[in-house]
Amino acid sequence: MFAAAGMSVDTARTAALEGAVDSKIGALRKPAAGGKTDPDKVRKTAQDFETVYLEQMFNHMFSTVGVNAITGGGFGEETTRSMLVNAYAQSLAKAGGIGLAPSIASEILKIQEKADGAVR
Repeated sequence: MFAAAGMSVDTARTAALEGAVDSKIGALRKPAAGGKTDPDKVRKTAQDFETVYLEQMFNHMFSTVGVNAITGGGFGEETTRSMLVNAYAQSLAKAGGIGLAPSIASEILKIQEKADGAVR
């Protein structure tokens, strides 16, 4: 546990990732200069969102795995496990994920189209 923050490494990492994705989505809601949508930004934001989702899934999956007999558990194992889970989630999302990113990108584009229509 982080004594000062009162949260585990996994919780802190997840909160940071969710905050980053929320800020990216918020920035995408604002019409771009000239009213054009940057497809690379949309794709990256959708992939980031899918990464956060996958990391949550993997965290639940790994929560059922017992303590490693070699390392004996503890803060070090908790820390490295959260980094491992994050790496798994990023790798899977970059390799095409589970199909969430295209749907999310489509929804982001719809939100932007509505925002562009409201601004004009």
